[in-house]
Amino acid sequence: MTLVHESGVGSWSTTAVTPLDFPHIADFLATTPGIAGRKFAADSRDVAEQLGGAFPGAVTAVRDETGRVRGYAALHQPHGLQPELLADFVFDPATPVPVVDGTVGSVVARFRREAADIPDAFLRSFIGTDQPAARTTLIRHGATEEGRFIRTRKPLDGADVDELAALTLPGLTYLSWPEVLDRGLAEQVRRLQYETFLEHFGNMSKTPEIFAQHIASRSFTPDFSNAVINTDGDVVGYVLGSTYTHLAGAVEERSAHTDYIGVRRDQRRAGIGEFLLRKVWLAALRRGVGIASLGTDINNASKAHLLYERLGYVAVERQAAYRIDFHHIDREGPTT
Repeated sequence: MTLVHESGVGSWSTTAVTPLDFPHIADFLATTPGIAGRKFAADSRDVAEQLGGAFPGAVTAVRDETGRVRGYAALHQPHGLQPELLADFVFDPATPVPVVDGTVGSVVARFRREAADIPDAFLRSFIGTDQPAARTTLIRHGATEEGRFIRTRKPLDGADVDELAALTLPGLTYLSWPEVLDRGLAEQVRRLQYETFLEHFGNMSKTPEIFAQHIASRSFTPDFSNAVINTDGDVVGYVLGSTYTHLAGAVEERSAHTDYIGVRRDQRRAGIGEFLLRKVWLAALRRGVGIASLGTDINNASKAHLLYERLGYVAVERQAAYRIDFHHIDREGPTT
């Protein structure tokens, strides 16, 4: 245990996380208002999966003077096409700034050690407006902003289930996710996801291994995922979704969240994206979920945010991506 902050009423501390801490992290996520939502459940199994890709010993829990978990930080091992080391910072808004400062600094220090053996390594962290202290500290350690993103939300109380169910597109066939699997089209979806997300910011195009992990994970919701095929049986559009949970005051809100949506380049401007989203709305309503949501890069070259605005999605969360390149790290420490 490392003491990181003392006050007149007690001490806050950080500890390396073990599986014994997973229920306490789940409690923190389930009961703490004022932090961003998540695409996984607040239970031990999902927490274990989310933190399973971190470097050994690189997940830290923050505890208050009573020993209650009030936040955590993690540094994940590289994955995907880029030598990206993803950092997570999730703190209760009441966490003292010196605690946040020390915890973020420890993650950057661990990145420095790991990156020495990984060519062109960089740290990347997506930080929302709910974590201002973490953002400030990361910038002080040399981070620069790469991009800005919004999570949007759309209430579905005005949607007509029968109308959504009747929707079709000429020359195209709609497939639920089980139908995608039954027809052996998952690899076509993966290839289209890979191609379409090369156009987007970030390290999000999925290799076969990463795609298999994703669709087997607790962060993937088959019911909110789908595809369309043309008359040749080729996948020309897809959605990969999750169930997003956000604690709004004392009320836990769940939404049908679209993580990845893409349309084959030669099929764009034909209404496929809108069609797929409307089918997600249908699935949500049939399962008692009255809200749809999605995230988007505000500088998306396809201007997809204009479609989302037209469909009634409204921005409710904002975040930015921050990056530290290993070769740009100040070896003497953060700036003051």
